[in-house]
Amino acid sequence: MELYCDGERVYVSRNYRVEGLSKKELLESSEHKVVWQSGRLSETPKMLTSTRYYLLGAGHSKLIRMNKRSGEVIELEVGNEIKDIAIDLRNVFSLTAEGLYRVNIERFTEAEVVRIPISDLLEKPLKSLALVGKSLYVLGGNLIYKISRDGELISQRVLSEGLKVLPDYEGCVVIRRGELIYLTENLDVLSSGSFDGDFIKAEHGAYHTFLLTDRSFGVYGKTGKRYAHVEDAHYLSFAEGLNHIYFLKERETLDYSGKKDLLGDNFSEIDLTTLVAIIMASLMLLERKGRHVLIKKEKGYIDIQIDGKVIFLEDVILALSRYFPEVFYLYRNPGYYEEIELFAQRFDLFKVVGKDIRLNSELLERLLETHSGFKVFGEDMVRSLLLL
Repeated sequence: MELYCDGERVYVSRNYRVEGLSKKELLESSEHKVVWQSGRLSETPKMLTSTRYYLLGAGHSKLIRMNKRSGEVIELEVGNEIKDIAIDLRNVFSLTAEGLYRVNIERFTEAEVVRIPISDLLEKPLKSLALVGKSLYVLGGNLIYKISRDGELISQRVLSEGLKVLPDYEGCVVIRRGELIYLTENLDVLSSGSFDGDFIKAEHGAYHTFLLTDRSFGVYGKTGKRYAHVEDAHYLSFAEGLNHIYFLKERETLDYSGKKDLLGDNFSEIDLTTLVAIIMASLMLLERKGRHVLIKKEKGYIDIQIDGKVIFLEDVILALSRYFPEVFYLYRNPGYYEEIELFAQRFDLFKVVGKDIRLNSELLERLLETHSGFKVFGEDMVRSLLLL
């Protein structure tokens, strides 16, 4: 059993299927309304993640692709137990105890599964992986590795008893026995904190790490300090949304809590429309600085050309996370990609004309003038986007 969410649904895996429950109904009336269901699966997924169009699951030895519209299922036999999965909009990376693999999300067949050769050089057993931009962080044996997406070793350091690695816009977060550690992109220790109990699950958003053990549910900041916790929570799993945490409780019941309720003044509500506006306004800022920006929609994805160089929207989002950390939620969870376009058009941030995307210049220019972040970080943001 597992829990996951995107912008529209909370997904629950159980009894050889995955069900999608309406977030709107759950939050407004506490009604558990199933609005989507996968076809029957050969294994119940123990891990879930998603792209724009597909929900991805990992059972014991099966990678499972589920169409988020039709529920159609394709399963791939990996052969060994899957320890972890990571995904961007175009590729799925999976990890077994002995190897790291990649498969294209559209060409999802066993013939397209590639074992990344550096697998042979990594200390075994392999345990967990996280994808951040052009890099993969992999826990193996008593080491953590930073590897390029193409399989080149960038760096490594000794890190014993690692259980789980999570992506962060400045590096990664590692959960080990009784401790969580924040690492920079160079694998230097930034901070750490401790926890009690046996680890069950963790998720890391822009500002906090949410960690579930058999004893409690805790919320930790990037200094390693614990800001909130729930003792004797008895949760089976959880999933982090923008402003809510969704819990799978004993007897398979679903519950939720507002982050504001958990964190009080340590949390400010996140508005999805504002996040999308920040992304689009950053492209306007580039134009202000004399750069030629062209935005296209190809095969359902938004791509950007900056002075003729093609840039993926997800890379822009990751670069902006250093200046607007709340934007990282949209990078960390590709399932929100559908809402980026939906909200942009609903609130008149842009409109799609054929393959071209036309920005609402007047509205976004106003945001540039009024949002302090653009005034403080504007020059640094431009440099970061030009380096993509």
